[in-house]
Formats: sequence, C-alpha cells, structure tokens
Amino acid sequence: MEAPAVWTHPLLYVDIEPQTDFAKAAAHCEKLAAGALDTEHLPTQHELYQRLHECLTQLQPTLLEPIDENQMAQFTVSTLPRTRPAMDTESELLCEYCLALSHLLSGNPLSISVEETLQGLLYELTAFMTDTMLAPRWLSTPQGLQPIT
Repeated sequence: MEAPAVWTHPLLYVDIEPQTDFAKAAAHCEKLAAGALDTEHLPTQHELYQRLHECLTQLQPTLLEPIDENQMAQFTVSTLPRTRPAMDTESELLCEYCLALSHLLSGNPLSISVEETLQGLLYELTAFMTDTMLAPRWLSTPQGLQPIT
C-alpha cells in the first residue's frame, strides 16, 4: 500500500527571527497571506494562517519604532513616487468584505463563500500594510533628506 501524500508548503520552513527587521517581516507576512490564499489543502492553509498570525504578532510592537540609520537608504528616493500605496478594490468586492465581516461579527457560522471572502480581505489588507510599510519615506534633495508627506 502506498503511503499518503504529505502536503507541505515552502513557507512552512521559513522562520522569522525576533530580531528580523520590520521590512523583511512585513514582506514575509504578505507571502504567508498569499500562500494561504493560494493553497487548497486545508491543514496547510490553517498552518500558513497560524504562521501569519505569529509573524503579525511579532511585527506589531516594532511598528512605532524609528527606522535605523542603516535602513534609511532603502526608504529614500531621488524622485517622488507617482503613486502611493492604496487598496484599489472595486465597490462590489468592498461590499462583499463588509457583508462577510458583519456576518462573522453577528455570530453566524461561516459558510465557504464567506470564509473565502475573508481570506481575500486578509490578503488585501496584508498586502496593503506591506506596501505602506515599504513605501519610500524620504526624498533626497540638494538640501538633504526631506520627509515625504
């Protein structure tokens, strides 16, 4: 008799160390959310969401800390970005998100479609958070670094 296939996902083998900088941790959160959204194997999906929760928990206390001087270069640009991070979500999908959240918060059991909608929302929020956190913060000018407002 052949052994059952074992489902694995490469992100399950990547650990984020406590001293990992916020930029790498945020990017890893986005990868975990995307990986969970893409997998159809429920135990793997649950494990990826657990890892995402752990990574977000580790990331949260670092969000208000100043950026280290050795990281400033990666957040500095010489020309202003043409766009800023945004959730570019159609109103129909935003309404689905609101319906799913109100359904969940009203104590109703989750249907498959509501769960899938919430998974999409979690991915979009994680991607938006990562884009916002990794966006340029300073503009290099002849007068020195200027904050991007």
